[in-house]
Amino acid sequence: MSRAPIIAVPALMLAMLILAAPATAAPAADGIKDAWVRVNPAPGRPAAGYFTFKNGARPDRLVEAVAQNARVEIHTMSMTGGVMRMQKLDGLDVAANETVTFAPSGKHLMLFDLKAPPATIPITLVFSSGARITTNAEVRKPGTAPKPAANPHAGH
Repeated sequence: MSRAPIIAVPALMLAMLILAAPATAAPAADGIKDAWVRVNPAPGRPAAGYFTFKNGARPDRLVEAVAQNARVEIHTMSMTGGVMRMQKLDGLDVAANETVTFAPSGKHLMLFDLKAPPATIPITLVFSSGARITTNAEVRKPGTAPKPAANPHAGH
């Protein structure tokens, strides 16, 4: 009786595990930071989501954002002829080690059909590599300014 099939099974299983792993270790080396959602003051209008993340060592493409109990689109804002215009993006290329900021008047998420939002909303970014990163975004009422970043040198 041949031993080849017995050896081939573990090797095949190892190969399947390697192929199933995402193409990058993690798209966001620092994860998502400073995530928050601003609720629109007009009932039924979409909310906007903001955050920052730093990509890992390989380029990737943000292809989707998912939030609990909301439909999410990736958008950007630009000034054209003195008029601010918003455009839906089908994805966003992210260079290796690039820090990406989603902020008011720039790149942002639009959260549609968000009803009675809780204090935080889980948001997951999905990348073409198959990698996913999730954070809990703080929900802020209309007119609430973003909190300033903590100063690591405060009190010195």
